[in-house]
Amino acid sequence: MPKIVDHAARRDEIGWAVARLIEAEGVHAVTVRAAAAAVGFPPSTLRHYFPNGDQMLAHALVVVRERQKQRLAAVTWPEEQRAALREAWLQTLPLDADRLTETHVWLAASLTARSDEARRILADINTGLDRLCDATAQALTSPDQQAAAATALRAFTDGLALGAIAQPEHFTPERITESLDFYLASTQSRYLLHDLVESY
Repeated sequence: MPKIVDHAARRDEIGWAVARLIEAEGVHAVTVRAAAAAVGFPPSTLRHYFPNGDQMLAHALVVVRERQKQRLAAVTWPEEQRAALREAWLQTLPLDADRLTETHVWLAASLTARSDEARRILADINTGLDRLCDATAQALTSPDQQAAAATALRAFTDGLALGAIAQPEHFTPERITESLDFYLASTQSRYLLHDLVESY
């Protein structure tokens, strides 16, 4: 009998191998030959799925997005809103090896994505992050400050992600978590102070 190949699983295997290659050597290292070596396939097999580096980067983004969705779907969400928002942020930030790999792919695509497909998937990921920023700002800041707070939060969390790549010895998972908790607590405190002043 001919061997039955799960082509979707094979594409995802290649996509994650490309993600690891980006983390280890940079996006410039993503070639058909290098990716084929990473997964142990002949280059001709890999070209059957992804003829060029742009398509491999796009599918690496698909794999990252699906891994994030699966991780979020598996969370037992706290009932308290602030705790649930904190948990959502913990799932998106680079706090373990896999999430750090995902962050490398996101950053590489942000800087180098050329194909429409890669840009579309990247935009989808960024839209999800923006929605989380909006939800956090709505929960923890006054209505007149929500737009600015959401923008500031996106800059803050993007900075944590970049720090984990550029200075991993400084931006450790523990320090990133502490920084997130400090930000959320201080934002909530400013909101409570704003309410106090407004009601005085």
